[in-house]
Amino acid sequence: MNLVSTDFKFFIEYDANPFVLFNAKGKIVYLNSSAEMLMGSCASEKLFDVTLSYAPKSFGYKKTLIDLSFGYFEFYAINVLYENEDEIAIHLYNKPMPKINNKVNLEGYSQTDINLLFEANIELFKMNYSGKLELITDYDLPKLYIHQNNFSFLIRKIFDNMNSATQILINIKIKIGELIIVNGKKYPIILFIFQANNKNRQNHKEIKRIAMDNYINIHCQEESIILEIPAIDF
Repeated sequence: MNLVSTDFKFFIEYDANPFVLFNAKGKIVYLNSSAEMLMGSCASEKLFDVTLSYAPKSFGYKKTLIDLSFGYFEFYAINVLYENEDEIAIHLYNKPMPKINNKVNLEGYSQTDINLLFEANIELFKMNYSGKLELITDYDLPKLYIHQNNFSFLIRKIFDNMNSATQILINIKIKIGELIIVNGKKYPIILFIFQANNKNRQNHKEIKRIAMDNYINIHCQEESIILEIPAIDF
């Protein structure tokens, strides 16, 4: 018998894993701070559909191992809970991020304005692209050390993946609330989010290999490719 009288809302509010409580009509009643960040990449209707799809058949809870992603948020499991007909909750468990090797070889890296380098690659791509391309970026991003030739090669491969799309949206920004450790030091993460309405998925394996060889985490999804680049400085 559990005799603890603690109010657990504080612990749920600051859990690193998103928690969302819906009413019976799918309206959000409560979400913790991690879920607030998630909702920027996920429509509440879609998350409610997932909640109902994996709900237990009777009152209680049901844990499910699942490969689930919304934007750059990735989860390996969910827990759906309800104890009445009026409310239902979902707890999503973050997938561990691949860790960069403790000893990273930075030979060939140079300090780079990532926006200038990327825009040069965009101009090359647009020479043979007739669709609409929109870039949203933070021009205050810090300069970072990167292997410019390898990065450009990766970007060209990603654009090859999207050259049949009629619309491409690219968003470049700092990833909020997360750092990555490289050679014992913590660095911010710069996100490159590519979205296209028609994307070839055949070379995903090659793109992933190139990214990981250059210490860049990558998420390849149906209509998007997301890079997580450590903003290394010296």
